[in-house]
Amino acid sequence: MSNALREARLREQYVGLYPGLTPGTWLPAREVAEHIVDVVRREGGRLGVHGRLMADEHFDFRGGEGAAAEQRSPNARREDRGEA
Repeated sequence: MSNALREARLREQYVGLYPGLTPGTWLPAREVAEHIVDVVRREGGRLGVHGRLMADEHFDFRGGEGAAAEQRSPNARREDRGEA
């Protein structure tokens, strides 16, 4: 049985890119994403790396519905669905 809450944890080597986030601490992914959006808006920067708000290389993820459900999402990027 999977955990319905998707969580994210910032990797230590990327702490400088995400002010206000503590590396190694599991948080609800939605809260992490909202924090990043707030910081970007305050600083007038751009969102995401290669089209992602939370780069897979910068974070560990756990929980949620799993990869199969994410791939079926109508909001998934084309390249994630194999359409690129």
